[in-house]
Amino acid sequence: MPAPEATKTPAASEPEATETPTAESTSYTAIMLPMRDTYPPVMLAEDDLVSDGYYTMCRDGKWGLMESDGSVLLPCRADNPVRRCASSTLKWHYVVSASSEDWKTYNDTLAAANAGTLCSGEHDGLLLAWTYDIDSGKVCKSAGMMGDDEPLTDTDKIYGEYLPCQRCVWADGDGDPGYYETAEGGGYVFANADGELLNDTVYEDAGCFYDQNLAPVKLNGKWGYINLKGELVMDTVYEPIYGNDYANNYALRYASPLLNCYAAVCRDGKWGVISSARNEYIPCEYEYAAWNGHVLWLKQNGEWQSQRIPGVPKDWTDTKMNIWTYPKELKATDHYWRVTSDVGLNMRVGPGTNYNKWQLVPAHTCLQDLGHNEDNTWMLSKYAGWYGWVSMEYLEEVTQ
Repeated sequence: MPAPEATKTPAASEPEATETPTAESTSYTAIMLPMRDTYPPVMLAEDDLVSDGYYTMCRDGKWGLMESDGSVLLPCRADNPVRRCASSTLKWHYVVSASSEDWKTYNDTLAAANAGTLCSGEHDGLLLAWTYDIDSGKVCKSAGMMGDDEPLTDTDKIYGEYLPCQRCVWADGDGDPGYYETAEGGGYVFANADGELLNDTVYEDAGCFYDQNLAPVKLNGKWGYINLKGELVMDTVYEPIYGNDYANNYALRYASPLLNCYAAVCRDGKWGVISSARNEYIPCEYEYAAWNGHVLWLKQNGEWQSQRIPGVPKDWTDTKMNIWTYPKELKATDHYWRVTSDVGLNMRVGPGTNYNKWQLVPAHTCLQDLGHNEDNTWMLSKYAGWYGWVSMEYLEEVTQ
């Protein structure tokens, strides 16, 4: 009898087969995530996808835009990395000197790939930030002295229950409209819509949880990662890898959030990939790494190679069905369950058969109970160093 939904899966500790890079990709000096203008740490598309399948890449000091697989959408001609516009539709900031014919060609290429359009600049927009009023505990969106405070909306929920908020105080404007300004000492805290803080730590900078179990934070000039309990679980040893800090001579500013359970990181000038399991899934030994949630690009000995990571969908449009989800509270318990199937049990990246299979847990293995889905039909556990979900139908509780 076959194992429940049993299939042979790639080893969890190894990326899938290396793919052949495009000719253009071998000459890039950098490949990194595009940033969106609306909020400084945000990379999301206009819907609830974790990431939108694009990279901005550099050659000879100029930047362009490509899809995950290396297909070029905009050639490397811009002085700065290509950015997502704050518009509610998919638009790109690509600042180059070009003829109207070139501009049409670029838009035609984007349209053919269903990748939006170039931003004409003919719109109004403010660089918003989530703010935490240190006096009242109020959380809202603000453009600082350029605009009033705005309440949070349902859209903000896709960035996580706890948001990276600037510490601010309210200024009355001396007869003009009031506004938020940065509090003394500045910094960022994680707060929910009710103003409840995740922990008491003030960070130098921070990024979003989205629907993942870790978020990037900056302390003492380096980046690390905290969990949903507010605990620092990945030490602050990493360098920023995307997003220009325009106030600091265009230096890179942000560490990556987790995208489909992984994030590219840079430590001491060497690159790798961390995972939700709180380890370096790929050690920081490479010349460069870029991960946007779909296709991983690694550079070694001057050559780029693209590859897949097991458990991550190849078609980025399927991301919503394959996100590796966790309970809000990830709590280890003293309860253990044994696999009852004689042929093993599939561990999946989410609580349901519509999620990708992660690996096969052998028959009679004891698994620690780390949480359950809402209807108690799937259990979160850890096997061979990796987290995943198993069906309660094939488990029996181990009694002392």
